[in-house]
Amino acid sequence: MAHYPQCLQVGNLRKKRTSKIAIVGLGNLLLADEGFGVHLVRFLKENYEFSNVDVLDGGTTGFQLIEHFMIYENLIFVDALRVNDKPGSVYRFPLSEVPPNITFVSSVHEIGLGDILGHVKLMGMEKNAIVVGIVPYAVTPNDLTVKLTDKIKNLLPKVADIVLNEAMRMGGVYARRGNS
Repeated sequence: MAHYPQCLQVGNLRKKRTSKIAIVGLGNLLLADEGFGVHLVRFLKENYEFSNVDVLDGGTTGFQLIEHFMIYENLIFVDALRVNDKPGSVYRFPLSEVPPNITFVSSVHEIGLGDILGHVKLMGMEKNAIVVGIVPYAVTPNDLTVKLTDKIKNLLPKVADIVLNEAMRMGGVYARRGNS
């Protein structure tokens, strides 16, 4: 098993690892359901406290996603998926085993999670990484909105449960906030 120091120098950024597990929400908030991953991490931060899990807004960071593979031993990515299935469908799979019929809604990202996987493999940084994704109802490049569709917004608690179970399986500890 590789050893990771508490702090890593990554490019010009100095990243401090506070845990071995990260939940990373991906997507563009301006494109309705495409921003689901970011909305989910915000939901988690509002409703839960974590003692050994970092909950991160990955937004549309593209190649910077590689940094997470350098810092964390366990990763849970939440994103919108492009798949021939009904909108609102929820998927969970290891990043190393992306089903052939699934791509990431990354045409508006700088570069998508699927693209990063190849780079990570070449760099020898494969980690325990899980993807939890939804099939969006609306991706709105011509009508910008920061709101999820109601049907996808209603999935936040269900998908949060899946993500929290994955974090717990990886050794994560969390508790519901008193006011939520």
